[in-house]
Amino acid sequence: MNYRMLTPIVLIAIAFAGAAVHAATVKLTQDAAAVKVEIDGKEFTTYHFLPGDDKNFHRPFAYPVYAADGQAVTSDQEVTNPKEHPHHRSVWVAQGSVNGIDHWGHTGHKQRHMKFDKVEGDTIVEELEWEGKTADAPTILKETRTLRFFGQEDGTRGIDLTVVFTPMKDEVVFGDTKEAGIAAVRLHPEIGNSEKGEKHRDGVLTNSNGASGEKAIWGKAAAWCDESGMIGGKPYGVAIFDDPSNPRHPTTWHTRAYGLHAANIFGLHDYDPKNTPKGAGDLKLEPGKTLTFKYRILFHQGDAASAKLDAKYKDWTAGK
Repeated sequence: MNYRMLTPIVLIAIAFAGAAVHAATVKLTQDAAAVKVEIDGKEFTTYHFLPGDDKNFHRPFAYPVYAADGQAVTSDQEVTNPKEHPHHRSVWVAQGSVNGIDHWGHTGHKQRHMKFDKVEGDTIVEELEWEGKTADAPTILKETRTLRFFGQEDGTRGIDLTVVFTPMKDEVVFGDTKEAGIAAVRLHPEIGNSEKGEKHRDGVLTNSNGASGEKAIWGKAAAWCDESGMIGGKPYGVAIFDDPSNPRHPTTWHTRAYGLHAANIFGLHDYDPKNTPKGAGDLKLEPGKTLTFKYRILFHQGDAASAKLDAKYKDWTAGK
C-alpha cells in the first residue's frame, strides 16, 4: 500500500484500527453464595458474597484470582495460613475504625450483603450494610459496591472497584488507623512470605513516584503502587490505581513486602507518629452525604516495568 497517497483522515483511521483495545468477553455465573467470573472463557475469580460453608466469613471477597495463563496470584490467608492475618482474604474492602468499630480484623463485625442491583455483563453492583457494635445493634454504614471485570490486550486482567459510603443515620467517622484498605489485596505466598521457619521472599514494591522498597513506599503518597514477584519461577504482580477524584488523592499505601497491598488514606498518625498528631487521618462523613472511592486493580504478568503501568495509569485517567 502506498501510504503517501492516503488522506490524513484515512491514516488516522488506520492508526486507531491498529491500536484497537482488546474487547474481552466477561461471563458472570451466580449461585447461592458466590459469583464466578470468567474472561474469554477462562476462570478469573469468584466473588464470595455470603458465607456458604465458610465459618469465618466476615465480608465479601474475591478468591482465587487467576492471571491470564491460569496461575493464581492472590492468597486467602484463611485458607493458606490462618495463623497469619486470616482476615487478609485475597481481594476485599475493609476499615479498622468505623465509629471505633473494627471492620478490618475478624472481630465479629460484618459487612452484610443485602442484595444485588446488578449481576450482568461485566459488572456486579451490590448493596451492603456495615454492622454496629453488635450484630443486634443498628447498622452504621450503607455501602454500594460496583465491580467491573475486564481484560486487556497484553493479557492483564482487572477489576474497576467503586465504593460509595452513606451513613445509615448519624455521622460516621473513619478513624486514623493503618489497618485499612478500601482496595486491599493479599498476594500469593511466593510473592512475599512472613511465615516463620520459611525463607523470606520479599515482594518487589514500586510506585508512580519511581520509589522502590517498603521503606520508601509504606505510608507514602502515590497515584499508583505495584507489588510483584516470582511464582513458580515466573513474574507476576498486582497494581492498584488511585482515581484522581478520590479523597486525599494521591492515596497513601499500607503496602508491605510480605504481600499485603492496600490503598489506605486513613493511617496518617501510624505512618508518621513523630510528626503527625493522633486523629490526623480521621475522615468524617455527615448524615445525608456520600463518600466515593474509585480504584483500578490490575493483575499482570511480568514486573511493573514490563506491565507499562505509567502508560496504563495515564490512559485510565485521561479526561478525568
